[in-house]
Amino acid sequence: MAIRIRLGQDEVQVEPGGSAQLVATIRNEGETTDQVALEVEGVDAEWCAIPIPSFTLAPGEEVQERILIRPPRSAESRAGVYPLLVRARSLENGGSGVAQANLVIRPYSMLTLEISPRRNFASPLRKRAPYELTLANYGNTEQTVQLHVSDPEDELVFELERERVLLAPGETQQVLVHAQPRRLPILANPALYSFTATARSMEDPLRSTSAQAQLERRGLVSPLMLGFLVVLALLIALWRYTRPLPVEIESFEAQPTQITVGETVELRWSVRHADEVRIEPALGSFDPNRVRSVQVQPQTTTTYRLIARNRYGEQMREVVVIVQDAPEPPAPEIVRFYAEPPQIKRGESVLLRWEVRNATELILTPPGGQKLDPAMPGFEHRPSRTTEYELIARNAAGKTVSKKITVEVIDPSLAQVLSFTAQPERIRAGESATLRWQLLNAVRAEIDQRIGRINPDEGELTVQPATTTTYTLTAYDSEGRAVQAKVTIQVEPAGEPSSPDSP
Repeated sequence: MAIRIRLGQDEVQVEPGGSAQLVATIRNEGETTDQVALEVEGVDAEWCAIPIPSFTLAPGEEVQERILIRPPRSAESRAGVYPLLVRARSLENGGSGVAQANLVIRPYSMLTLEISPRRNFASPLRKRAPYELTLANYGNTEQTVQLHVSDPEDELVFELERERVLLAPGETQQVLVHAQPRRLPILANPALYSFTATARSMEDPLRSTSAQAQLERRGLVSPLMLGFLVVLALLIALWRYTRPLPVEIESFEAQPTQITVGETVELRWSVRHADEVRIEPALGSFDPNRVRSVQVQPQTTTTYRLIARNRYGEQMREVVVIVQDAPEPPAPEIVRFYAEPPQIKRGESVLLRWEVRNATELILTPPGGQKLDPAMPGFEHRPSRTTEYELIARNAAGKTVSKKITVEVIDPSLAQVLSFTAQPERIRAGESATLRWQLLNAVRAEIDQRIGRINPDEGELTVQPATTTTYTLTAYDSEGRAVQAKVTIQVEPAGEPSSPDSP
C-alpha cells in the first residue's frame, strides 16, 4: 500500500464532557506526491474533530496529525469500549491505510429526585395523601436506585409503590408514595410535618439525591375555627341589631412619596364602616374588607384621592406622589478589547476578550452583529482570513461606543525543511564543520551568518566558526511564505598539547 498509518496509542480513555487526543502518523510509501484525507470510523462523527483533515504528502514523507475526541456529557455517551478506525485515504488513487484503537468512555452518574406536590394534607375523611416521586438518571450507566422516605418526628407512616427502581441512562420514572399520620384526631388544630425522600445508587452508595415535602394534618374541626365561627355568629347578630356607624378613614398614605420615573409606589389605607373604597384617578373601586393596598406606577407627579362610602355618607383623603425624571445612565466605556492570540494560522480559532463598563448590551461584528452579554468573559471565533473585529457597547439609554482590533490570519508555507544538520556539532576553535540540508517545495533558500543564498533543493558547505554559533536556514515557497530551521555548532577553546606523561 502507498499510504501507511500508525497510531500513537492503542487505547484512548475519556470522560463524557472532557476531551482526549489521539496522534496518527501517516507516511507516503509511494513514488509520487499524494493528497491524503484523514477519516475516523466507528464512533459518532460529532465526537471527533480533525484540525487538518487533508494534506499533501511527498514520496517518503511522514507527518503526524492530531485527532480530538470530545463525547458530550449526556446519557447518549454510554460507558463502554468502542472500536475506533482511523483511515488515511488517498484522494489520487483511492488507496488507504487503516489503524485501529479502542475508545473507552468512562462511566459517570448523576441522579435527580423531585416530589410533587410539595405540600398535601390528610384528615379523618382523607387519611392517606398521595405524592409522586420523579427519578431521573442523567448519567451514562445503568443505575439501580434504593428509595427511602422518613420524617424526623416519626409522626408519619409511608407506603412506597416500589423501593427499588432500575434506571437506564437518560431514563425517567415515577414512583407513587402515600403518607399517613399515625394519629388523626377529629378535633385538632392543623399540624404541619416535613419529610424527606432519598434516592441512593446501589452501584455507588455515595451517590444519592433527596427531595423534601410537607404533610398537613387536619381535624374535622379545629378549636380555633370553632371559636372563630362562634364569634363570627355573635358579630353578625350584633350587626343586624345595631345601627351601622358612619364611615371613617383612619389612614391613607403612599410609600414612598417621592420616586423616579419607572419606580412603583404602594398606596395603603385603613378605613372603618365602609362598604366601598374608590381611588382616583382611574384606579377603580375596592372591597375595604379584602383589599387594603394597591401598587401604582405614576409617570408624573400625581395627587391620589381615597373616597370611602357606606349608605350613610362618604369621606375623602388625598396624598401626593412626586415623580422625578430618571438620571441619565453613565456613558458606556470599552476599557480593553483584545485578541488571544493576535495572529493565527488559517483554520485556528481566536479568543476575543474585552473589559467594559456601564454597558447593558454588546454587539460584535463579525460574525453578523451578534449580541452578547457584557458579563461574558470572551467569544471564540474562527476567521478564514485577516479580519477586523468591531465591538460596540450600548448602555440603557441607547448610547454606544466602539473599538476595533485586527486579527491576522496567515497561511503556512508549502516549503519544508526535511533536514538541516551540522557534522560535527561540537568542534575546537580553528576546526571546520559541514552544514548539510534537504528542502522540499522551496524556490529560494538562504542561511544567515553572512552565508547568503543556497541551493533550494539540497546541498552542503563547510564553515569555520570562531565561537559557538547558531545558523538559521530560511526557505521560501512560490508565494513568498517562509519556513525556518536552526542548528548550533558548539566551539570549544583550543586546548594545550598533551605531554608524553599524560594519560
